[in-house]
Amino acid sequence: MPKTNANGIDLYYEVYGEGEPLLLIMGLSLTSKSWFRTIPALSEQYKVIVFDNRGVGQSGKPNTPYSIGLMAEDARAVLDAAGVESAHVYGISMGGMIAQRLTLKYPERVKSLILGCTTSGGQNHVQPDAEVSMLMLSRASSTATPEEMAWATAPILYSHAFLENNRAIVAEDIQARIETPILPYAYMLQLQACLAHDTYNEINQIKVSTLVIHGDEDRLVPYDNGVTLAERIPGAEFVSISGAGHIYVTEANDFVNTKVLEFLKKQ
Repeated sequence: MPKTNANGIDLYYEVYGEGEPLLLIMGLSLTSKSWFRTIPALSEQYKVIVFDNRGVGQSGKPNTPYSIGLMAEDARAVLDAAGVESAHVYGISMGGMIAQRLTLKYPERVKSLILGCTTSGGQNHVQPDAEVSMLMLSRASSTATPEEMAWATAPILYSHAFLENNRAIVAEDIQARIETPILPYAYMLQLQACLAHDTYNEINQIKVSTLVIHGDEDRLVPYDNGVTLAERIPGAEFVSISGAGHIYVTEANDFVNTKVLEFLKKQ
């Protein structure tokens, strides 16, 4: 599978399907494999490009500071490597932060923008509750196995009802997550980049068509952050998923894929 060297590291990427290009950007600590529920539906109609962010999977893992801006440069380099001048861009969680920065810095590279379970950050960011914050910060120093840690964080990533009734489906997610577990230092470098993210005073400059998606039971990136994005990005559409937690791409997979495809067809 292809790699490109950019910004001092190797970046691993994969391409599925044919059609207009669609770049998918994954969230904190996860590899491109965590798009496994999304790729089949979207690649039927689009050329879907996925990649491992710096610090995870088969991409480089430098032990130097990361930033959302630097990871946006990585995303641009993947577009270059795939021979794509401009693409629809869909980012979730940290990937949504990267997608915002990519759009603001390189608007000519982004045909349309989809932001899932993410935030503009900054002083207006609505913080998760203390239990969630402590658990996320403790991950880097935990002695638990990757699988144990994945199950420990499941209650803050999935809605209570979904986790109780769909443990086998969550187990599938976790298997993809731990196939190439993130190293503790790389996790902290990605987390620090997320905590420093702030586009609140810039997102009103986004001019491409934008779709914002958020589950109303998201504990990690609370729902009001999605509302803020939709209100501040001119003309943005907002899809609220009732009862869904942070990993809505699992909890409401078919529904969300349908909404994404409906949005993209209008572009």
